[in-house]
Amino acid sequence: MNKQYINIAIAGLNIQDSAELKNQLCNIMPDNLIIHWKKASDLHLDCLFIHETFFNTDGMQKLLNRTSFPWLKISKDAQLSSTVQNNTLYFPLLNAKELYRWLEQHIMQSLPASQNTSSVPIQPEAADNRAPKHDAQPLNERFFRQMLTGAPPSKLHLYDDQGSIAVIDVAQNSVWPNPRRLHPVTDLSFKYDLASTTDLAKADRKESAILQDWLWNLFWNSPDFYQIAPEDGHYRIHFWPKPADKAQRKKIFQLSACFIQGAKLSKISEQHGIPIRTIQQFIAANIAANNISKINLWDAHYSPPEQAESSADKGFIQGFIGKLRKKFGF
Repeated sequence: MNKQYINIAIAGLNIQDSAELKNQLCNIMPDNLIIHWKKASDLHLDCLFIHETFFNTDGMQKLLNRTSFPWLKISKDAQLSSTVQNNTLYFPLLNAKELYRWLEQHIMQSLPASQNTSSVPIQPEAADNRAPKHDAQPLNERFFRQMLTGAPPSKLHLYDDQGSIAVIDVAQNSVWPNPRRLHPVTDLSFKYDLASTTDLAKADRKESAILQDWLWNLFWNSPDFYQIAPEDGHYRIHFWPKPADKAQRKKIFQLSACFIQGAKLSKISEQHGIPIRTIQQFIAANIAANNISKINLWDAHYSPPEQAESSADKGFIQGFIGKLRKKFGF
């Protein structure tokens, strides 16, 4: 019996889900079909399984738009468990019936009759099995929350139009900056993707920093990012930032003291004479570091200390009371 080979990559899944998917694939593949596990960037890839979090990233879209191999997104939905719908395989994977049917339709029927020791040529799929081009994801609170809390436990590569910025490990709260960018700032072209071996090589693995503190300073020092914050609204930060900007440290701590209690942007600007754009920059940095929450109008808020009565006003009031006492004989 001729042995045939297929190159499959699994990207973005945690160790447990990746192992489960590999086990199911090995169980349902015919005996004459041997799986070679590859990376998503492999030039001879025949099939890809990608976590939905990373499907719309620029790197993944570029890969899928220049190739024609079949792919499945991986998503979690208990009600749709084990089903394949709209090119999405839903976990938990309790049985592999629909996965087998998908493999049979998209891969097994396309296998050549003779042995191929390098890569199984797969017939191009219909247009709906190719990744559509997507616009860049909007830089907002959801984008950064997804980056820091919704991504699988893998190292991520941060970059922009100027090149690599850093590699981060969210689970370890660590960051390895690109040593070639001595004063890291970024702009609205900021993106992230799964870190590749090349990305890791560009990062300085000897010098790490605390991720949330580093992110806060990166976006505080990136002036374009005030635009991702609203001009007004009620917010509360979760922890005090650790600013590296010595020139603005006093102002940053002043804003932190207000927003750690919960505050409204316009109110703080009015009470402390701070430009609203500076406050937006502060809010944007905390959004990027996942260090902020919206609060309601009726939640506890910062209250400025009451100003002491001026001595002139106090003297006037005391004199007025004295006259009343004399007039009415108090």
